[in-house]
Amino acid sequence: MSPLYRPRFRSARLLGALGALVAFALTGVAQDNWSFDVVPYLWVAGVDVETTLPSVPSSTPGGADRFDTRISAGAMLAAQAQYRSFGVFADFDWLQLNTVATQPGPAYSGVNLKSDFIQTTAALTYSLPLSGKFHAEALAGAQIWNVNEDLEFTTGLLPGFKTSGDKTWVDPVIGADLRYDLSKRWFLMAKGTVGGFGAASDISWDVFTGIGWHITDWCSAALGYRYLHEEYDRNNFEFNMDAQGFLLGVGFHF
Repeated sequence: MSPLYRPRFRSARLLGALGALVAFALTGVAQDNWSFDVVPYLWVAGVDVETTLPSVPSSTPGGADRFDTRISAGAMLAAQAQYRSFGVFADFDWLQLNTVATQPGPAYSGVNLKSDFIQTTAALTYSLPLSGKFHAEALAGAQIWNVNEDLEFTTGLLPGFKTSGDKTWVDPVIGADLRYDLSKRWFLMAKGTVGGFGAASDISWDVFTGIGWHITDWCSAALGYRYLHEEYDRNNFEFNMDAQGFLLGVGFHF
């Protein structure tokens, strides 16, 4: 790897995005005690990423020192199935960034990096036996990260070439999901997880807080703010991410 690409790639000032938050709760008859939630959501986030680039030949000349990074694609989905107080929760986030050298230099006419970041959380949940306006749920499980990068040098004075890298790791996570009913229609909500603890990443945490509105018995809306942080540094690979921004959704309940 050349000294130019050995350090890290850094991006900032990005907007990310997808979906509309939809939650399906199937309560059924009393003896069933089952409920289901499916949540595609819209998250408009600023993203700051610092990661090790794929290896390139040591003879590769430098030259590019300015890059422009944009979000090119993404998808977000959460789901939960619950029987009485116990449940299973899953959250999936995919984000694709496209980074282009604005001043690639004479050796190559262009330098382009495509990065795919996938985060999946799977956890068991337990609803605490509380009464009144306050509702709390504990969760414990695992968080899986996958980072895939494709780096391409376009032919200039030298012939172009491609290189890629891929890394996957798994972190233990614990967390809580809280809700407070302000009235029959309005409620406050907060959800957070923390993980890593040195098992794979050094630390990982994800926090969301917001306000919700039951429009009808079968439809609701929510608006809040989410912050995601990840620190991983193992086996000559480093990945640090901070993503934060507003999350908006509409839920349907049956």
